[in-house]
Amino acid sequence: MTSWGNLQPLSPEFYTLLRYGLFLVLFLHLPVIGYLIGGSSVSLFLNFFGKEKRDPACLRFSKELMETVLIGKSALFLFGLVPLALVGFIYARILFDATPLPWPFWSAILGILLGGFALLHRYRSAWDRAPGLPSFHIETGAAGLLAVILAFFLFSSGYGVLFNPEKLPLLQKQIRFLLSWNAVVKFLLFLAFFFGMTGAVILLLGGRSSGEGEGTDPAYRGFVRDCGANLTFFATLALPVFVLLDLVTLPEIALSATVFATSAAVLLLSLAVCLILALAFGTGEGGPGARVLTLYVLIFLAILVHDHAAVGNAYQDRIAFLKMQEPAAEAKHAPEGPRKEPAGAGKPEEEQGKAVFETKCAGCHRFDIKVVGPPLGEVVPKYGGDVEKLKGFLRNPVKVNPDYPPMPKLGLPEEEIDAVSRYLIGQVSRGGSS
Repeated sequence: MTSWGNLQPLSPEFYTLLRYGLFLVLFLHLPVIGYLIGGSSVSLFLNFFGKEKRDPACLRFSKELMETVLIGKSALFLFGLVPLALVGFIYARILFDATPLPWPFWSAILGILLGGFALLHRYRSAWDRAPGLPSFHIETGAAGLLAVILAFFLFSSGYGVLFNPEKLPLLQKQIRFLLSWNAVVKFLLFLAFFFGMTGAVILLLGGRSSGEGEGTDPAYRGFVRDCGANLTFFATLALPVFVLLDLVTLPEIALSATVFATSAAVLLLSLAVCLILALAFGTGEGGPGARVLTLYVLIFLAILVHDHAAVGNAYQDRIAFLKMQEPAAEAKHAPEGPRKEPAGAGKPEEEQGKAVFETKCAGCHRFDIKVVGPPLGEVVPKYGGDVEKLKGFLRNPVKVNPDYPPMPKLGLPEEEIDAVSRYLIGQVSRGGSS
């Protein structure tokens, strides 16, 4: 199903670099898309509610909010569309031999997102053409918002693939397996964050207006602060629920102490936001916007670190597999020259075999537990002590168990193959472990 051309396997170092690149791209992309979704939703709601109740404050704030949401076409292109293309490239490189998300998938997301941007721009421009906004333009704005949300839902579904590598074989056969409970929870978690962040920005703005003499209206400023506080408070209450659901739906392989610690950090920061809002508005104190927005930046970083750690955990076997392939790749592409001495050369046979195992095999194999490959204590006895038979497999490995990835051809010299074969059989016969 791969359609990205002839992509080559990665080195472990470049693989790690791609993960950090994904972290940076999401750090730039998600706040822009989040404020677009949150701000447009609030604007459309206030616009509809203001017309129904004939409330000028709602209509005024609806207009001002759209002016801050759509910051400019170049900024939306740079932070809204370009990062998606980069994410698609990163996926193609991380999953070079198993990606279920070919370029048409990412092209569809870009197209839907671009259409949503255009409709929201048309909705905003209608404010400048007429004082009374026709219902047709409200419907245009709603269609644009739904398009952006749909694009983000597809993005979240693709994002969820990184956390569950065991689904890749299914996805290569049927794209319908793209949807998962964890992807849905991620989508809802980010939506809750988007609305909370939008409310924090509204609190920070505090009803400021670009109009002459209008920004000092205390009643209007109070109305805006109430909107921001309520939006942030209720969105923040939802965050811990989705964080806990995220832990429940994450595959076991993706869990670690870092994942649990960052989840706890989100819970504590959410509690701090709610306490600040309750104290500020319960005592009549004003201006909590800067503190709340700062906490939301920390919440966002905690979520990204949580996901970054989960992806690293989910693909730790893959990184070990890449490290196991390095000797073969180096041997294949190395220029001809003086032949290097085998690992452990000059040592007794037992020590030489152990040295070869520890340098070439231990990254993916143990005697008593599964790492990347199966436990050696289960597979080596099948050779019945036949050194030549085991040497034949090490020279030209073939895929035997469908539950494990194929072992690469390591290109070991004959001396190393003989030494490590005798070492493995000797260790298993003595009930050893490594």
